[in-house]
Amino acid sequence: MRAYLFLAILIPLIPMALFSPFSGLLTYTWISFFNPHEQTYGFTRTLPVALLIVGPTLVGLLFTRRRQAPPFTRETVLLALLWLWFCLTTLNVYMSLTFAHHWDDTLQQFEFVSKILLMVFVSMMLVIDSRRLRFWYWVTAGSFVFFALKSTIIGALTGGQLRVYGPPKTMLADNNDFGLAMNMALPMFLCLARTEQSPIVRWIFRAAIPMGIISVVLTFSRGAMLGLMFLLFVWAMKSRHKVLGAVILVFVVTVVFIAAPDSWTERMKTIRTAPQTDLSAQSRIRSWTFAYDLARDHPVFGGGFETFTIPLYQYYGVNDTHGPHSIYFQMMAEHGFPGLFIFLGLIASCYWSCRKLVRQYRDHPSLSYLAEYGRMVQLSLATYLVSGAFLGRGYFDLFYQIVATVVILKGLARKESTIVQPEEEVRLHESTPLVIQSA
Repeated sequence: MRAYLFLAILIPLIPMALFSPFSGLLTYTWISFFNPHEQTYGFTRTLPVALLIVGPTLVGLLFTRRRQAPPFTRETVLLALLWLWFCLTTLNVYMSLTFAHHWDDTLQQFEFVSKILLMVFVSMMLVIDSRRLRFWYWVTAGSFVFFALKSTIIGALTGGQLRVYGPPKTMLADNNDFGLAMNMALPMFLCLARTEQSPIVRWIFRAAIPMGIISVVLTFSRGAMLGLMFLLFVWAMKSRHKVLGAVILVFVVTVVFIAAPDSWTERMKTIRTAPQTDLSAQSRIRSWTFAYDLARDHPVFGGGFETFTIPLYQYYGVNDTHGPHSIYFQMMAEHGFPGLFIFLGLIASCYWSCRKLVRQYRDHPSLSYLAEYGRMVQLSLATYLVSGAFLGRGYFDLFYQIVATVVILKGLARKESTIVQPEEEVRLHESTPLVIQSA
């Protein structure tokens, strides 16, 4: 039944993506984060649903008038440079005897990441006004509202004894990845709760905030929990009422530790002793050691995508088979120090740009939404940097949407400020009484 219902929704969306590429972008976003086909049974699970939408969207993009060139910003250049560096490190794998054994995996991952980056640039071309930006984040944040509600219900029915996971066979499948994504979605809930005009929509996203926090707790992920604590701390410090924010932070943390089951509390206590007693933490340390050693020997191009292989682990005398466990060590090992510096420079540039947007537009009567979305980006990036220190999600599609959002916000700021400013000058001129000086 679910499969046929999904098909009934998907089939009309395919031609719609051709005639309205922005609708195709919204559908692609829904498929990327909500993964509706993975929540069905039968043949629909194996359908290339993303390709069915992306193809018509790209064709429609060629003919639509409702598009723009990607705004030329510092972030646009850095993102294009990062993509170019991925091309070079992939080519290096093909030409290297040391890394040739994982060429097939490297090429497959390069294609996967390139599809994400392609749609990031498509979003920069199609999100051309504040209305489209709202709709884009309705779909993105709305997907996580559903997961937050589902996780909260599961937690209530099981007394918080079961871990929650994302849709299977997706980037959100693992509990750690799901916790990271939900942490990044929490600032989206807050932003939409502040900027939307509909009371119902604002209420939905306000209610999603505590449910999202519960979802992160129920992942039992220590990295996600550290990210959540850091997010709530930054949230409180950026509040205009810092004392009240600090009180709420202490209250939330206290409630979490009181209401959480004993199994969750015991797992969180292992954060302090993890390097000595926890196998997962020890595996992380071994993979980080391997990543540094490999980057030291291959500092320029690294080992390319998917370089955390058993033969290379054995070559460096590391007894492990796990992945990078960190966005920083992942970038360093797979793309060398230049790749890591471009990646970190992109994040720093996004944060700095949003800082300027917040300062410039927070008190602006008609463009304050730019400041609210800027705050959202800052908070999402903050939790990505913290939780990402323990997760190998350097190619997380939600992160690259955040980067695209910065580019779009800067483009809207240029466009709308040139329109709003003359209008405000006219209103000011009309409201100023005419003074006639006598000779």
